[in-house]
Amino acid sequence: MSEARNPRLITLIAYLLWSFPVTYALLMGALYNLPGTRIVSMFFSFAHIAHAILAIFTGFALYRMRPYAWHFYVFHSVLMLAEQFYVAYRYAENHVVEFPLTFASVCILFMLWIVKFELRVPYFSPKIAWWESDPRYKISVPAEMTAADHFYRGEIMDISASGCFIKTKDPLKVDQELHIKFSLFDQKFLCTGRVVWRTESGVTHPKGVGVKFSGVEKPMQGELRQTVKKLKSLSRKYKDIRAEEKASSIERKVQALRKG
Repeated sequence: MSEARNPRLITLIAYLLWSFPVTYALLMGALYNLPGTRIVSMFFSFAHIAHAILAIFTGFALYRMRPYAWHFYVFHSVLMLAEQFYVAYRYAENHVVEFPLTFASVCILFMLWIVKFELRVPYFSPKIAWWESDPRYKISVPAEMTAADHFYRGEIMDISASGCFIKTKDPLKVDQELHIKFSLFDQKFLCTGRVVWRTESGVTHPKGVGVKFSGVEKPMQGELRQTVKKLKSLSRKYKDIRAEEKASSIERKVQALRKG
């Protein structure tokens, strides 16, 4: 049990954004055959410095999975698209700029799609502010769901005091109301919720739905919050144990090296 971790692609994109000040100027120079003096002047221009600061900040926001990360990345992508057209038609020394311009634009839009996709599944959605308002914790709990007189089964993989992610292959629809029954720490819960997003992927991510709790009675809402607090406490203890094991493992290796 642990707090949800970042998708690997999001972490990789964060690293790329941190290297943006240097790599972006070099890539622009290579794409549009810019002379060295133009690349240097672009690198030290106010516009590039301001965009680089935005890119680095966006990288940290993505790495820490902040709720505003998606909006900053969209703004960053729009700026890059605008810069492509500006540099291509003003400074490029290529006779045909349409090919590198199209290639760069497709890459930027593709990366935007990847970020949107990775943030949406399985445990985070840039469209749902409530999802980031509460800490969420990974679990593996069977759940029974009832919707429009239909019975479904699934597995809760991620839960907070505001909602949960349910792994299921059943054809649940967005905005569909669910009655969810599950047990945690020998405590039975019966919550009402609404499907706010879903993922179709079944290869790299689990197929399922993100549910926002609504209309939960106050006594059960309090019990749910207490349960989430227990998960938080267990998560911290788990992290401490892992840290101690890692430290002791390093110490044993150092002692072995000394003896050797």
